[in-house]
Amino acid sequence: MTVLTLLAGTSAATKALFVLGMCLVAGDFAATLFTIVYQRRVYKRLRASYDEGYAPPCSVVVPCKGVPKNFGANLRGFLQLDYPDYEVIYVTESEEDAAVPEIKNILAEDARARFAVAGLAMECAQKNHNMLAALREARASSAAFVFADSDIRPAKRWLREIVLPLQNDKVTVTTGFRWLTPAAGSVGELCHAYVNIFIYTCFCTASYVGGVGLWGGTMAIRRRDYEALGVEKTWSRAAVDDMSLSTLALKNKRKAVVVTECVTVTDDLLPTVAATVSWFERQIMYLKSYQHALWVFPALPMALLVGSLIALLPVAAIVSLLTGRSFWALGGGASISFILGHTAVALLYPALGKMPFFGRFLLLQPFLRLAQMVSYFKTWATKTITWAGIKYRLKRNGDVERLTRGG
Repeated sequence: MTVLTLLAGTSAATKALFVLGMCLVAGDFAATLFTIVYQRRVYKRLRASYDEGYAPPCSVVVPCKGVPKNFGANLRGFLQLDYPDYEVIYVTESEEDAAVPEIKNILAEDARARFAVAGLAMECAQKNHNMLAALREARASSAAFVFADSDIRPAKRWLREIVLPLQNDKVTVTTGFRWLTPAAGSVGELCHAYVNIFIYTCFCTASYVGGVGLWGGTMAIRRRDYEALGVEKTWSRAAVDDMSLSTLALKNKRKAVVVTECVTVTDDLLPTVAATVSWFERQIMYLKSYQHALWVFPALPMALLVGSLIALLPVAAIVSLLTGRSFWALGGGASISFILGHTAVALLYPALGKMPFFGRFLLLQPFLRLAQMVSYFKTWATKTITWAGIKYRLKRNGDVERLTRGG
């Protein structure tokens, strides 16, 4: 009996699980390997074709809520950029937000800093409402709009890099991403780091092959495209900024570029598995609303396959011990092959960025992947997301049907 025959088992069911699991591993491996190549070679070659002198006047919008880790340093980082002509508009929901005192300190330090108060959102995500309020205050001379979260600290060339591809009229929107480096190495942090890497590889691959992957923590769009696409109208009723803009760009056959020079490193991670599951559930809820076909297929069969293959390992071991049946014939080999294959994919991750606690990260791979599946299956039981203390009930197209505060 060959090793392959042993791992695949003897029944048609175990053989099918083995083949499908290996196909899934091959897909993950290909996407991760492509992202490494894209980050190290493809984008660098693309970037070399751009004119380094391109620097249109920009308005940088930074919506704020509360005081995340390193908040003051993060906000000041947006005013320390190597860029000739830009303004930064910080915006909050209200004057009572905990972020306001620090913002006002910064206003006194730099004339390029501005502050807007949006008021309460009634028909869209509060973040969307905040950004739209800030853009209504943007100066008329700005030719590009850039959006950033307040929990990142941009590098000095961040603004130059994120707008650079916009000199190509075929590129409508650009995006960066974040690289999470766990500070404590807790299971919660490692779980957050894993799903973040998963999304990053999906975005890089999707954007390159003709899709659109955007991360709201760093996005840029020309003002004329913002107006021509009707982004304001879309955001004024949408439950999220990045996924709604992705869908709008895709619908209008516009191109997005992931700018790997704007992958921002941060150690501000979610501390618990429950928090990560809830966060990733919200991301999948956006997929459910804006890309419903993808949420059902291929996401559902993939989730069922992954869940089955991981759960099969302890099930096959227990049944084998209790009944004396062959562990391999019960599908144990298919499960082990998938878990080891998935771990092999994770071995590529340090080529993308720094990976503290990597040994622990590898050992936890089955659990981290299973937590991801829990997030997916939870989206089948709800039409509601909770974001920053607000519950949003979503329509089928991703618009907000109803929002509830304080519930």
